[in-house]
Amino acid sequence: MLKLYPFYIDTTHVGTLTAEQMATSRHRIASNFGIRAGFSPIAYILLLLSLTIMTDNGWNYFVQFWYLEIVLLILTIGRLFFIKKLAHSESNNYQKDLNRYYALSLSSGLLWGITIAMMLWFDGMQNFSYLMLSLNVATTGGAIGTMSSYVRTVVQFIAITWLPMIIALLMLVVADNPDASLILFMVPLMLIFVFSLARRIAFENQNSLLRQIQLESRSNELAFALQTIEKQQQEVKQHRDHLQELVDEQTINLIKAKEAAEQADKSKSEFLANMSHELRTPLHSILSFSHFGLSRMESAGKEKLREYFEKINHSGEIQLSLVNDLLDLSRLEFKKESLFFHHYNLVELTKNVIEELSALYEVKKISIQLDNLEAVITINCDESKIKQLLRNLLGNAIKFSPEQSQIFIRIFNNNNAARLEIEDQGPGVADEEKELIFDKFSQSSRTRTGAGGTGLGLAICAQIMHLHKGDLWVEDPVTTDTDRGALFIVAFPALNG
Repeated sequence: MLKLYPFYIDTTHVGTLTAEQMATSRHRIASNFGIRAGFSPIAYILLLLSLTIMTDNGWNYFVQFWYLEIVLLILTIGRLFFIKKLAHSESNNYQKDLNRYYALSLSSGLLWGITIAMMLWFDGMQNFSYLMLSLNVATTGGAIGTMSSYVRTVVQFIAITWLPMIIALLMLVVADNPDASLILFMVPLMLIFVFSLARRIAFENQNSLLRQIQLESRSNELAFALQTIEKQQQEVKQHRDHLQELVDEQTINLIKAKEAAEQADKSKSEFLANMSHELRTPLHSILSFSHFGLSRMESAGKEKLREYFEKINHSGEIQLSLVNDLLDLSRLEFKKESLFFHHYNLVELTKNVIEELSALYEVKKISIQLDNLEAVITINCDESKIKQLLRNLLGNAIKFSPEQSQIFIRIFNNNNAARLEIEDQGPGVADEEKELIFDKFSQSSRTRTGAGGTGLGLAICAQIMHLHKGDLWVEDPVTTDTDRGALFIVAFPALNG
């Protein structure tokens, strides 16, 4: 069935178009429709007016049927308005303008054909008639150029323009006009040639435009693909650079982990060796003095036996202290021991521990200076664990301090948080060991010989402060003028924190 839709697009010779390509084609051809028309309609109207006014027969015709040419002029001006809109239309609003322009074109084409047909009848195929026929041929050529992107559009326009003239020629033939017969014979031949030419030009123009749109679409696809490839290459490059950074970072982490593992293994070996020595020493003393007591029970006096038992008892207490430290550290690490928090005065707790250890520092004639004796510095803590922390810190200070030295203890509030400082004049702690000494397998190189120790005391203190959500660290002394000594700082959390 023949489709009468005038803006039909034939895609037979260009292959399948996508929906987007088809929409672009319709809009592009419609825009070209308006661009190609230009001012040609008004030019033909002005030429018609010139011919009618400048010739005698034309002027007589214009005087009688001037209103036809005025209406034709108005229709042409309307076409010019929609031509401009078509040329600058958007893809979503061109269809209405295209339909209105074509309706005006058909109306003006029909009126043009009627006007010239009436001129032929009025002139009776004299000289003026041939001028009008020549003008209509020129109009037909213009229509082919203007509408050549639509096959059915140009065919419909030519047919509706020439139909009135063919009717006028038939009437002249019936009226025995000899020239009309010849012209009537020539017009169909000319129209067949014009129709075939119009169809060929229309197909060529339309196919050329469709192929151009296909090429543009493929070019856009290739450009997009190229951009995608460039983006992927950039991402690969960034990923490669980032991967190298990750490899370097992981390598550094592995080296650090290896060093940490080696250090941990070394510390553990040193700890086991030190623990074996510390446990073996009191055990050896117990066995030795118990052997002396058994072998000399009959000959030794009571005083000698008392001395043996005292040394056995002292060695047993040392060994029991070592075992208790190990058990305490294990319970604190695995949180197997319940803590009971209450508010206590840190100054009073410190005084109590100083009195407990009085025998140790009095023997070495060490002076302990406690600031803010009457102050009330409140902390929320487990009393037994904080006393254990104070015993370990103050006991270390006494143990590692030389005779007749001084130990400074300062307690004060810092933004509603308690702070305790214990400063001694002992061998101190090397800078590179200030963090390691709180590990359970570590001991300062300056205290590994001489005063001795297992290295568990500070690890226990660190665990106690961790459970109290506080902090513990060591710095260089601030009171003494020498490079020796250590300053241990205990920071408790604020009561309102």
